[in-house]
Parts: sequence; structure tokens; C-alpha cells
Amino acid sequence: MTQRVLTEGHGTSAVVGSGLQVNIHASGVPAPRPAADQPAAAADRPSPVWNLRPRDPNFAGRGSELAELRTRLSSGGAAGVQAVHGLGGVGKTQLALEYAHRHRADYDVVWWISAEQSGAIGEQFSTLGTALGVLDAQVDSVIAQSKVKEYLRRRDRWLLIFDNAEEPEALRPWLPDGAGHVLVTSRTTSWGQLARTLQLDVLPRAEAVELLTLRLARISATEAGQLAEDLGDLPLALAQAASYLAEFGMSVADYRQVLREETRAVLDEGQPAGYPHSLAAAATLSTTALSARDPAALAVLHLCAFLAPEPVPTDLVVTIARHADLQLGVLAPLAQIIDKPLQRQRAISAVGASGLARVELGTITVHRLVQAVVRDQIDPAVAAELRVRIEAALSTVDPGNPRDTASWPQWSMILPHLLAADPARTDNPDLRLRARDAIVYLLCRGDSRPAQQLADNLYQEWKKRHGPDHVDTLRAATELVWAYRDLGQFDRLRPLIDDTLTRQINILGHDHPDTLRTASDLAVVHGELGNYQRAHEIDEDVYRRRVRLLGEDHPDTLRTASNLAVGHSRLGNYQRAREIDEDVYRRQVRLLGEDHPDTLQTASNLAVGHSRLGNYQRAREIDEDVYRRRVRLLGEDHPDTLASATNSVTTLADAGELRRALEVAEDVYQRAVRVLGADHPNTLSAANNLSNVLVEAREFRRAFELAEDVYRRRLRVLGEGHPDTLRGMVNLAHAMVLRGQLMSARRLAESAHQKLRANLGGQHPYTGEARTVLDQIAAVMGGRRSTDKARRRR
Repeated sequence: MTQRVLTEGHGTSAVVGSGLQVNIHASGVPAPRPAADQPAAAADRPSPVWNLRPRDPNFAGRGSELAELRTRLSSGGAAGVQAVHGLGGVGKTQLALEYAHRHRADYDVVWWISAEQSGAIGEQFSTLGTALGVLDAQVDSVIAQSKVKEYLRRRDRWLLIFDNAEEPEALRPWLPDGAGHVLVTSRTTSWGQLARTLQLDVLPRAEAVELLTLRLARISATEAGQLAEDLGDLPLALAQAASYLAEFGMSVADYRQVLREETRAVLDEGQPAGYPHSLAAAATLSTTALSARDPAALAVLHLCAFLAPEPVPTDLVVTIARHADLQLGVLAPLAQIIDKPLQRQRAISAVGASGLARVELGTITVHRLVQAVVRDQIDPAVAAELRVRIEAALSTVDPGNPRDTASWPQWSMILPHLLAADPARTDNPDLRLRARDAIVYLLCRGDSRPAQQLADNLYQEWKKRHGPDHVDTLRAATELVWAYRDLGQFDRLRPLIDDTLTRQINILGHDHPDTLRTASDLAVVHGELGNYQRAHEIDEDVYRRRVRLLGEDHPDTLRTASNLAVGHSRLGNYQRAREIDEDVYRRQVRLLGEDHPDTLQTASNLAVGHSRLGNYQRAREIDEDVYRRRVRLLGEDHPDTLASATNSVTTLADAGELRRALEVAEDVYQRAVRVLGADHPNTLSAANNLSNVLVEAREFRRAFELAEDVYRRRLRVLGEGHPDTLRGMVNLAHAMVLRGQLMSARRLAESAHQKLRANLGGQHPYTGEARTVLDQIAAVMGGRRSTDKARRRR
């Protein structure tokens, strides 16, 4: 069973108007059409009244959205009016065009109306009336409106598409009654009173890759995926890139490099056929119009351009604006209204209405390419000052204790923007503190790899900028140690932690909280490396110092006490380990709550203690409770949840529920391989448990193969003297006995027993396990010798 010590750390169409409403076909070639959707004979038959431009032969994807539109429109009633809204360039117009072409056999009238300028709708209605035969010639808009609506009211096989509509109330007078269908595309979201709405997002990555691979014959799927990532899966940007690459023959690698270095220039190149503007030009037109209409809205856009292309909470916009000097012209219009909620929200909504952002309940999101175009419009000196204000504001945002799961939703929202501020290069010490807390959040959430990458980036950059002895450099090193431990990268642990602790002792002293954190982590490292006695000695020293400095109930003290219990257990003192765990658990429940990660870790360790003392039922009850809580709080694939599941295998087997134990062991092992990797120590523990259960289930061949694999991996990862490696030798020897390989089993068991005795002592339970296997081998071999003598006598 696995016990864990607690690591430290700190705490649009041809008639579309200007602006970014320009859209692009989703991808590729037409998707296969069910016969019921479009009969073959009807597919090429033009509708009697039809004014759509030709279908894009490269349209692909958006299958679920097209199906959803068809279902909604076909249901009749109020659902017959549908509004598709989303960011500019996301493909709203192309979706509507593809829908009309795909279902043309279902309509007798299909008419496209450019609705960006509501004053131009009347003329288009007049043209429709002439095509319908209800008007002899062009007439004024009032007569055209009346005649066309009267004609359509009496019929049901018609589809009107109002493209790029801005205001619902301006469109309302033009909507016919009756059983036909109306489809609206719009940048704005305020269509709830007039229509059912469908929000169109950027393409799923697979469809973005498909778009590129179909348009560019020689691009690989890997290159397409990388380019789609850089372009944020925005359909217009993808089509524009494909157009440029096809025309000029630039390599994907070169295009991506230029995109990083000269984003605005690249986004001005490669205009897809049928589109009036490049992405950069369209964005520029929209920002210019926004500036004239609402300077405060433009300030919101400028602010968001320097944050992450993820949802920005309105509260963060408020915080940043309040940090702005009214003399900083770029944010001054927003700062003047920031404490006026109605005006503030009106400005945010105006950014969404411009098609430059997606505004949802409490957040605003600007696409990364739009951000790049907007940043290019700002004077460098002003941009630098804006970054400083954003850093200052972010440093004051405290999502809460990163170890506490209750704070994780807030951390999830703020983390992308914190990283976008580039804390590795900031001169703001409070922002550096937030960055270190972000590492702890990622580690506690189970995202060890991103945490390691962030910690390494901060450590290397701060060491270069501030020196190896700077407090922030040393703290970043502490978090990096934690990340290496969670990733099982023990070869990188010792040099880093030894250097960090030495510097902290010299600079801060033995009793400084940072020094004690690192010392505690050194004990963790020694424990993971199999140096149980040294780990225990360090924990005892840290515990005494923390009791004196912080008191017995401080969370750091309790964490060290829990680690002390693990140390006792590793040294074979199971009774003492359980006593400490019970005391620590009661204190943590009272001070931190039952669901706190530290409390759950102590409870998990307590379950192991009960199991080792033979209290199998109590161990199972605790394990099941901890597992349920961890699934609810962390998810099934979190490393802590997997550790609970691994421990439950032993308790299930001890309780005699062999079939259930085998099911859980198989599942946990496969998930551990996927989440942690085949060589991670926790994965090897899961594999070892599975091997033991397979023995109980009398699946000896697979048990042997798995035990042999675990031993060889531990030998390579942990070394030949590590207690886990030696226990792996014992398990392999046991499996060999069951396969009749007695001589090999004896040699292996004798070697393991000798090394365990030297490392842990003759009385340690692990040494006893090896002795038991040796006794079993001797008994089997003795029985065989007796049988051989009897045979010879016969």
C-alpha cells in the first residue's frame, strides 16, 4: 500500500459590409448528405426564387451545428426564427450559406438579405417582391414590406436569411409571420426576445486541421495542428493562411515564425476568395468604428488585448481600470466610468457587439489574433505603461489558498491572465508571489507537468535576473523540487534541493519558514529515494522547530507530523504511525475540514496503518470514504485519487473480495500508465498490487510477467538498493516459486533479504516478507527432495 508524505512549497458573404463580421467556410469538401436531407435529383434543381451566391466547394465540418439548425427550424412555431451569433471571422455567414444550399430542395423561396445596414433591407425586399411576382417594379420599402410579408404569410416553403444583422428591434418589422423559416447571423447576442440563438465558436481542432489539409495538399497533419494552434482555430485566419501558403509557397515553419514576429503584417496577407477584407483589415475597421462610437469600449478592448485569450472576468477588468491613472489616455475613458455599473457593462457589451470579442455572463473573451492586431495599434510606450498597470492589478488579486479546493475555480479563471503578464520577467514582487502560488495550485490540482514547466521557467529567469540567492529564486526552486517529486524525476531532485537548502541556511538561517519548507522537502526526497532513517531524522528536527515557532496546530506543523507518521511506518513502527495519524487527523478535521487535501492525505495514510495492523474493515471504510471525496473534489484521474484506488486494492483483497480487487487493480493500473507514465513510482506500485492480486487469482503467468516488469523498471528508476526495488525482488521470487523456478527464486530472495536486512534491519516487516518467501522456497524444495528420495527407494 502507498503512503504519501506532504510536500511543502508556497503556499461574410459577397454583400457583407465592413468590419470583422467577415466569415469563412468551416473546412474541406462537402460532408456526405443523408438522402433525406437532399435527394440526389433535387440537389441540382434551382429553387423558383433564389438569390444565393454559389456554394463553397470546400465547405466541411460544422455537422452538429447544421443538424441543430435543421432540427430547430423544422420544429416550427417560434423556433422558426434562428439567430447564429459569434465572434467575427468564426463562420456564421458560411454556416448560413451552407445550410441554405444543403436544404434548397426543401424550399420554394430562398432569399439572402444583407442586414448590416437596416436602411438597405427595404430595397432588397422590393427585389424579392419582384422575383415573387407580387410587385411589378421597384417600389418604396413600406409597400415592399407589406406585399412580401403578406405573400409569405400564406406559404410555408420559404427561407429568409438576414446576414450580419445588428439590432433585433431594427429587424423585427421585416420578419414575416407564418410557417416559413428565418435565419439571422449576427455579432451581437441580444436575440433572445426575437429568436432562438445558436452561438458559433471557433472550429474544433480536428476540423481546423481538416480545413488546412484539404486546402494545402502537402501540409502534414502535425504541421496543420501546429498552425491551427497558432491561429486559434479561427476559420477566417485558417483560410487566409491557406490562401497565402498556396499562393506564395512559403513553408509552414516559416509562416509560423513570421506570424509570431510580425503578426499584423501576416494577417494582412492572403485574402481568401469572396472575402472583402483580410483579418487584420477587418479588425482594424471594427476597432476604428468602436473608437468613434464608444471610447470606453475601446479601452476595454485595449485592456483585454494584454491579457490571455481566455474569458476575462468583469471583476478583473474593474480591478485593472481602478489601477489606471486618468492621465493614461488609453484607459482614461474606462477609468472614468468604472464605478458606474450600467455604463461599464454598456461599454463591455459594445465590444461584443463589434464582433471583436465574445461577451458572456460576467466575462469577455478576445481572440488571440484580434489581440495581436489591437496591440499593434498601440504606441509602444503606452503599451509598456499599460502592462505595468495590469501587473499591479493582477498582483492584488488573491484567488485564495491554492491548496484549498474551494479556491480552485477562482484560480482557474485568473491563472491564464497571470501567465500572460509574464511573471518571469516582472519587476513586481507581489506578482512573483502570485506566480509561485500558481505553481502550488497546478501541483495540488494534479497538473504536475505544466507546474514543472512554469516553475523551471521562473527559476531559471529569476536566477538570471535576480541572482541565485534571491528569495524568489530560492522559492521557485522549492516549487520545482515539488514538481520533480510528483513527476518521479528523482535524478534531478538532490542537486537542486541541496543547493537551495544550503543557500537558505546561509542567508535566512535554520528557523526561517522558507528554510524549514525546503528542509521538509529534503526529508520527502530522502524518503522517496529510500533513505528512510535520514528522512525521519530531518522530519523530527523540522517538527521540533515548527512546534516551537508556529505551535502544534499550525498547518505546516501538522503536515510535518503527518510526514513523521509516514516515517515511522516506513521504519516498521506501525503502531506509533497510527497513533500520530489519528491525532493529526483529528486536528486537521477541526482546523482545515474533512475535505482539505492535507486532511484527506492523512486519512489515507491512516487507512494504510490500520491495514498493516490487521484492522482490514476499518481500513476499507476509511479508504472508501477518502476515495469518494477525492473523486468528487479532484476527479478520477488525479494522482491522489489514483493513490486511494491503489490502496483500496489491498484492502479489498484482505477482505476477501478478490474479484472486485482484481477489477479495481486492472483499472487503476491502466489509468496510472496513462496519467503518470509507465515508469512513475506510483504506477509501479499499482502494477505491483495488480501482480499480487493476480497471484491470489491464480493467474500465475501474467503475475510473473508483471512482477518481472515492475522489478526491472524499479531497478532502472530507483536503483538496486531502494526498498521498493528490493520488495519487487521478493515479489518476483514469489512468482517464480509458483512457476516452479525454485533455484532462481531462491537466489533472488536471498539477495533481497540480505540487502533489506542491511538497510532496514532484521526486525523490519519488509525483511520479514523476504524471510517468509525464503522459508516457502525451502519448504517446497525440501518436499521435492523427500519425494525424489522416495522415488529412488522405490
